[in-house]
Amino acid sequence: FDSQTAELEPGTLMVIDPAHPGQLMPSTSAYDSKVAGIVSGAGGVKPGIKMGQDGVMDGKNPIAMTGRVYVKCSNANGNIQPGDLLTTSNIAGHAMKATDFTRGQGAVVGKAMSALDKDTGLVLVLVNLQ
Repeated sequence: FDSQTAELEPGTLMVIDPAHPGQLMPSTSAYDSKVAGIVSGAGGVKPGIKMGQDGVMDGKNPIAMTGRVYVKCSNANGNIQPGDLLTTSNIAGHAMKATDFTRGQGAVVGKAMSALDKDTGLVLVLVNLQ
């Protein structure tokens, strides 16, 4: 996927860019239903399969929309434990634990597979957009 953001760090949580059709941008608000995926490559986990059609809507950023990748996280809603649902946070490009399941409808990127007990860090996530 392409993005208007010049350089995207691996692990950045991405949402649909409403101003640029077909592009993504780093998340910036909590419980954003435009959540789309995670920039692949954080924690040494490289993209496994690239899906697309060469020469058609090629983008420079590999985005995980399924599978297991690391995502930048915040403990804004409390420490993260394996099994917690993850959603967008108010920290740009970061996920957090989803605690408001009404707001979480359509705003969940996946399920935590590792823990986070500090302010920010990488969490292994089973990507499953919900």
